[in-house]
Amino acid sequence: MTRHALHCPPRLGCLALALLLAGGGDDARGQTPASGPTSLPVVNYSDAAFGFELSVPAGWDYDRTRFQQFKDSIGLLRGRGPGGRRGLQIIVFRSFDLKPFEDWALEFARAAGELMNSSQVQWEPWRLPPRAGVILSCASKVGLVETRSHHLCVPFDPSTVWVLTYSGTVSGRAEEQQVRAEFDQIAASLRVTYDPEEAERLTPALERGRELIARLRAEASRVQPDDTEYAYKLLLADKPIGYLTRRVSREEYVYSQPGAKRRYAKEGIRVRERSWRFADDGTVRFTRLDLFSSLDMQSELIESQHTQIPPPGTQPFEPLVKTEQVVREGDVLFSSATTSRDLALPDPSKPISVGPVYLDQAWVRLLPGRLIAEPAEPFALAVYSSETRALVCLTIKPLGSCRLEGYDRSAYAFEVREGFIDRPSRLYCDEHGNLLRLEAGDLTVVRASSQEIEHRYGIKRDEARKRAGLPAD
Repeated sequence: MTRHALHCPPRLGCLALALLLAGGGDDARGQTPASGPTSLPVVNYSDAAFGFELSVPAGWDYDRTRFQQFKDSIGLLRGRGPGGRRGLQIIVFRSFDLKPFEDWALEFARAAGELMNSSQVQWEPWRLPPRAGVILSCASKVGLVETRSHHLCVPFDPSTVWVLTYSGTVSGRAEEQQVRAEFDQIAASLRVTYDPEEAERLTPALERGRELIARLRAEASRVQPDDTEYAYKLLLADKPIGYLTRRVSREEYVYSQPGAKRRYAKEGIRVRERSWRFADDGTVRFTRLDLFSSLDMQSELIESQHTQIPPPGTQPFEPLVKTEQVVREGDVLFSSATTSRDLALPDPSKPISVGPVYLDQAWVRLLPGRLIAEPAEPFALAVYSSETRALVCLTIKPLGSCRLEGYDRSAYAFEVREGFIDRPSRLYCDEHGNLLRLEAGDLTVVRASSQEIEHRYGIKRDEARKRAGLPAD
């Protein structure tokens, strides 16, 4: 590729590496590490809200809390490698007044050079048909520490530019080449699923979503979930990996503390989900999810806890516990997260304005039952995603009644899409809207009897619970 140099005025005292290597505690989403030309193990990372996927280094500390480092930017991911010698960020610049990409890239190159206290930025063209982007590279030195940084900038549409930054400390030419090879491996894995024309086509679906929320609000006081706990097998690429239980009920949630002078409570929809996943190496992952949404649809609470239990005999034995709490009142949603290690723990997220087409996660669980009789037209809604800690667009399209293997009555099918992923999921429910089956990529969720689940996983679960000191739920 052709390289050009951009000269930038130095700015003393700027330690960009400290910003780039500040990571949190979330693992990037993925299943099977794979190795590329540099032997860098990677996992898949995807963001449905902005419509892209790529491979990122496995075994790093990641934080998906949204942040802002530049004007008109939204930070999506920060990652830090073991030992703090490597770091990455993914940032999206979005503005209706964004300059043409070539002018924007020149401006960003100058800003990146200043941030890194670098007098020169190398410029290379880069293509991901039909998009043409650019790679910006620079070096900086603070004391005896030299840092190499590479920025991949890709225009998604005239008002959106996506940026991957990969940085590493180096001690010689060989390490410089290693950092560049690792960056190239990650950059080459980028896959863009965002389609601006598809975003425009969502307009009528969003209007149907707005009308649906108005109907739900009017009917909410009459909704009566069946209050049955259902069990489901979890399969990954047809291989059993664990199970999930779900119970949806109508009940009162008490907000006030015991002994408070005034009792504050609301009636609403309560969802309890528990899942256990068992890896081949003996690692066990337990997830506890509690959702509540008031009948007036003005209050929401999401409480989740993820516990990763190491295999038997692991020393030191340190289960990793991650918790998240999301609270919404009216239009304002606030989330916070903690981990048992508190490693580079991020600040709580800024409040989010949810807007007029937002639907609580508890009501999302009931949505198929409200759409069984609707025509085959998509409904689009905004929902909170714990994975991205941001709002994403959920589109659900009724497909009508069908026959489902293993179920002797009529089932009802739906196509479900989150954000701009190009592989929609297929969901099946019974005549009451209760989940029967979900097909989401390689993951399949299938209703099963409690006896079958207990026979297959009861001993494994109880042993893992005892090993980690988890109470019975």
